[in-house]
Amino acid sequence: MEILRNAGLSDLVAGDLETISEGHEFTEGPLQLPDGSILFQDLRRERTLRWSPREGTTTLRESTAAANGQTFGPDGHIYSCEQNGRRISRMRPDGAAVEVVAETWSGKRLNSPNDIVARADGSLYFTDPPYGVAPADRSLHFQGVYRLGRDGSIDLVLDDFEKPNGIALSPDGSTLYVCDTARYHVRCFRIEDSGRVAPRSGRVFASLDPGVAGGPDGLKVDLEGRVYVAVALGIWVHEPDGRLIGILATPKRPSNLAWVEGAWNGLVITAVDRVHRVELRSKGLLPPFLPVSDS
Repeated sequence: MEILRNAGLSDLVAGDLETISEGHEFTEGPLQLPDGSILFQDLRRERTLRWSPREGTTTLRESTAAANGQTFGPDGHIYSCEQNGRRISRMRPDGAAVEVVAETWSGKRLNSPNDIVARADGSLYFTDPPYGVAPADRSLHFQGVYRLGRDGSIDLVLDDFEKPNGIALSPDGSTLYVCDTARYHVRCFRIEDSGRVAPRSGRVFASLDPGVAGGPDGLKVDLEGRVYVAVALGIWVHEPDGRLIGILATPKRPSNLAWVEGAWNGLVITAVDRVHRVELRSKGLLPPFLPVSDS
C-alpha cells in the first residue's frame, strides 16, 4: 500500500490495496449490506451493482437515473441520490419497491442530488450540485445542502457552496462535513440538537492541494473522528483537528468510499472503472440504520 505525505497514516494501514471488481465505466456510492456484500453504482451505465466474495459482481438494479451516493434510512430502506433523476429515491436492500422520496424544495425541482448521510435521529442530509442538469433546466440557482426529516419534510440548511459533493457526520452527530469540489476544501458545521445547522458555525476544516485536477468528492469518518476524503492522488486522511496524516494512494482518482466490517474490515473505495478494498486498523463509522444481518 503506497502512502503519500505520510505523517502517521502508515500506523493505521494493515494490508495492501486490492481490486475486488473492475471493468465498469464510473463507479460510485459504495455501501455495505447486512450480509457483508458491497453495493455500488456504475453511475454512467445507470446500474446498481452488488459484489460478494462468492458471487462476484452482479446487477441489482438497472435504469437508476444515475444513482450516486446512498445510505440506509431509519426504515431500513436504502436512500439514493439520483443524479440525472434529480431526486432522492429509496428501495429495499434487494433492489425492489423503488419509490421517489424527494424531488422538490419550495415547489422547485432539485438540481442533481449527489451524496447523502443519515444521522441517528433519523434525519438525512444530502448535497445538491448541478452535475446532472443542464443550466437552462435548473430551477434553483444555488448549490445547496438539505435535511430530509423523518416526516418527509425538506429543509434547506446551507446554500453557499460552489459544488457541494461528499457529506458525512462526526461520530456523535454534532458536526457535519461537506466537500466543495470546486474550491478544493472540506467545510464543517455544528449541528444543533434539533438537527439544524447552527448559524455562523461553518469553517474550512481542510484545504486540499493535490497539484493535479481532481477536487474532493466523497468522504467518510472513523470512530475516532478522523476524516477520509476521496481526492486526486487517493484517500486523504485527516485527524479531527484537520491535520493531514497521509494519503492512501490509488491508481486512479477515487470518487467515494465506505466502511466495511467483518471479514472485510476496512475501506471499500470506488475509483473510475474499479472498486478497491484496503484493510485498516481504524474502525469505521457505519450508517446508523444498517440493518442487522439474519445470519
